Amino acid sequence: MRPLPFARILSSCLALMLAVPALARPQAPPAAGLATEVRQLTVAALELPSRDEGQWKQRREQVLQLLTDLQPDVISVQQVLQQQGRNPACWLASRLRYSCDFVTADPPSQPVRHGNAMLSRLPVSEDGVTLLHPPGTFSAAGMMRLRLGDNDVNVYVARLRPEPDEATARQHQTSDLMTWIGATAEGMPSLIAGDFSASTVELVRSTPGFQPARRNPGAPAASGGGASGHGLDVLFQVKHFGGIRQQAIMLPADGDLPGLRLGVMATLRLQDVAATTE
Repeated sequence: MRPLPFARILSSCLALMLAVPALARPQAPPAAGLATEVRQLTVAALELPSRDEGQWKQRREQVLQLLTDLQPDVISVQQVLQQQGRNPACWLASRLRYSCDFVTADPPSQPVRHGNAMLSRLPVSEDGVTLLHPPGTFSAAGMMRLRLGDNDVNVYVARLRPEPDEATARQHQTSDLMTWIGATAEGMPSLIAGDFSASTVELVRSTPGFQPARRNPGAPAASGGGASGHGLDVLFQVKHFGGIRQQAIMLPADGDLPGLRLGVMATLRLQDVAATTE
């Protein structure tokens, strides 16, 4: 896998488990004389029911069945806790037969590591990680480049909830992320899956060219603990994507266990790259 040039200069404290393409299948060549086919991409942004190991074990089979039914192409998981090299997001990936990247700012020597995860059932050709400032528990952002039909698509994953959560800190982290996207996207269609503490107005203003998939900002944010702000969502580049549909990811009640809103899933239509590239 060819590393991104920008990733070579990252701080040595960052660690990224390299993704392994899970379901890479050979793509049939397009028929001569036919225009590039419009492709669809489904991206889920979610947070698992609980980082408590006992509660997670109670519900993990239910979460697995829900995601098996939904079959998103990409899953971003926020606030992942890894212990002894294992974490719930990569457990899900192994059962779903997806690849899994655990993105963290914590050093490998740390027994308990905090981060986010990127899961994909599409082939991954490149990946990378960077640190957002001010640094914090979940301040590492990740990216992976996926093959969608005949096109490459960049997916960035970030938790833009700085510590402390103040406007200046949010703007700094978002600016770091947008600078990194500018340095690594290479003109390819890009999107951001994450959890955003900024209001919808602030979020749109600070991510020029991107638009939230969640059309109704007044809908429940689906962010753990009733956190404030825009919440879990997928931001897409309007010049590259259209035909947006989004739905809540709901874990149904199971006996004494209550129903839970885990996040959202966006369905994006990749427009003809030739038509969107000037």
